[in-house]
Amino acid sequence: MAEDNTLYILHTNNTNGALENCYCPDHPFGAVEKRSAFIKNFINEHPNTVVLDAGDFFPVTKRPFLDSLIIDAYASLPYDAVLAGDQELSRENLGRFTEKLDYPTLAANLNNFDEFGLSDHIIFERGGYTVGVIGTIHPGVFRFYPKEIIDRIELENPEETIRSFVYDYSDTLDIVIALTHQGHDKDATLAESIFGIDVIVGSHSQTKLDAGNVINDCLIVQAGKEGYYVGIVTLEFDAEKSITASSARTETMTLEMPDEPYIMELISALEKETGHINRNKLKHQKSE
Repeated sequence: MAEDNTLYILHTNNTNGALENCYCPDHPFGAVEKRSAFIKNFINEHPNTVVLDAGDFFPVTKRPFLDSLIIDAYASLPYDAVLAGDQELSRENLGRFTEKLDYPTLAANLNNFDEFGLSDHIIFERGGYTVGVIGTIHPGVFRFYPKEIIDRIELENPEETIRSFVYDYSDTLDIVIALTHQGHDKDATLAESIFGIDVIVGSHSQTKLDAGNVINDCLIVQAGKEGYYVGIVTLEFDAEKSITASSARTETMTLEMPDEPYIMELISALEKETGHINRNKLKHQKSE
C-alpha cells in the first residue's frame, strides 16, 4: 500500500513500436510485453501512482498493422496521459488511433489539436493530490520530415505554451508535470526558463537518466528507448501538500520479468501477419 504522503510517477518514452525487442546479446531486454505486467504490479503495490508516456510510441516508419497493434497495447495499459510525438503526428489518421484510448493524447502547442483528436492538458486527483499534466512538441523534431508533413503540422512555441499553463493553473495544483518531446538539452533550458514546473518527463533524444537531474527545483527525467526501461519518480509531500523530496530511477525490463499475456497475443498476431519470427527469441525460449 502506498504511503499517504508519497506520489509515484511511472514514465516511458520512445517505444518506437517495440512490442518486444530483438533479444540481441548486447540488448537483452524486454519491451511492452514486460512493461505491461510491471506497471500493473507496481500500481497494485503503490496505488498513488501516475503513469505517463512522452511520445514516439509508434515505429519510426509508418507500418499500419504494427501501428494498430501498438494502439491496442497502449489501450490496455493504465496510462493517465500520453504525448503525441513526431512519429504519431506524422500519421494522417492519428485521430482514428487515439479514439481507442480511454485517456488523453496531449499536444498543447499544436494548432487545432482537437481536430487531431488530441487534448492540451489534463488535471486529475491521485492519492489526494491534484495533478496537472501538459504536453508539448518542439517544432525542431520535424527537421528531417518531408515538406508535406511539416506544412500540415503547425506548432506554437512550446515554452510559451507551458508558461501560460503554469501561470493559469499552478496555484490550484499540487504538482505540475510537463510532458515534452524535444530532447534533454531543451528540457534543461525549459527548466531554467520557467519556475513552477515540478517534473519534466522528456523524450526524443532517447536519453537514459538513471537518477534524473534537478534544475531550478524541477526534476528532469527520461527513460531511454525501445521499451528497455520504465522510469520511476518518487515525490514526498508535507502536510500542506508541498513537495519536500524527489528522486528518480530507472527499472530495466529484463527478460526474466513476466510477460503480459495480452501483449504476447499481439506479438503472435504480428508474427502471423508478417511471417517473421524472432530467431533470437526462439533460442532464448529453448534455453530456459
